[in-house]
Amino acid sequence: MYLSRIRFLPTSSARAALLKIQQQGSYASHQLLWRLFTEQNERNFLFREEQSKGFNGPKGLPEFLVLSEVEPICQEQLFQIETKLFKPQLCSGDRLAFRLRANPTIALKSQNPDQKRGGRHDVLMHAKTQAKIEGETNPEVIQQRMERAAIDWLTAPARLERLGIDFDVEPNVCGYSQQRTHKKTGRQPISYSSVDYEGILIVKEPGTFLSQLAVGIGRAKSFGCGLMLIRRV
Repeated sequence: MYLSRIRFLPTSSARAALLKIQQQGSYASHQLLWRLFTEQNERNFLFREEQSKGFNGPKGLPEFLVLSEVEPICQEQLFQIETKLFKPQLCSGDRLAFRLRANPTIALKSQNPDQKRGGRHDVLMHAKTQAKIEGETNPEVIQQRMERAAIDWLTAPARLERLGIDFDVEPNVCGYSQQRTHKKTGRQPISYSSVDYEGILIVKEPGTFLSQLAVGIGRAKSFGCGLMLIRRV
């Protein structure tokens, strides 16, 4: 795999692409990044959008971290790309610092008896709704319950087993946002939420963990969720 940091070049084509992202949201970022993988028929990359800190370009512009099966190649005057091979050698018991932007959702049973399955719902909004149904009005308590729901989603035993990891200290919830993006101009916008997690994880099954890193964690991957960034501590 390859891990890349991708920044906009100061060109007219890059400015036009940036304007589209600002107008249409994260799915426009996904479509733009896909142009770096012209030989791929299906998405084989994960990405995370961040704001430039100004070390290698104008401060505040979007830049992207991308994990991909093949090396990204820019055939247009759009991006500056820094790529390195991503092939961590991990052992059971390794402790890794991580950052993750994920889309925590929960599947709820439909209230309509004619529907076999209900829709998926934002875990934090579901916790907020349940708190209010139970009569809770204290904003701090409601916020605590929302954060608890986010942590429980990531630390659920079944999820940890699928990921091949464990935690001895609960991860932190560092941010929560609700987003709107467009897949096609003129269509209804798509709404989704994202949660930023940080913490220390313990590797239990290195092969399983690396496989899960490659495919991403949770849903909304085409909207910039699912990429877990790791480093040794």
